Amino acid sequence: MTWNATDIISLAAVVGAAVALINYTNRAFLWLHKTTQQAEDLKAVKEEQRILCIGLSACLDGLVQLGANHEVPKAKKALDDYITSQAHK
Repeated sequence: MTWNATDIISLAAVVGAAVALINYTNRAFLWLHKTTQQAEDLKAVKEEQRILCIGLSACLDGLVQLGANHEVPKAKKALDDYITSQAHK
């Protein structure tokens, strides 16, 4: 079989299309993996923030019990209001 210019161009087009398809599939896979990783990271950050809010609330509550009366009760109320508003979203 002899190869002419049309056959070579057609073969190059098929190979180019296959390479492009593999490239797009790989990019889609990498994007999906990145999105999944970001979702996991966000979940971990939210859990960390939840624990920090609990600790901060406990510290402020302890300060109120010890008699800190100026800004501490305001901060405790603001934190409690924020936590309550977030819980109802």
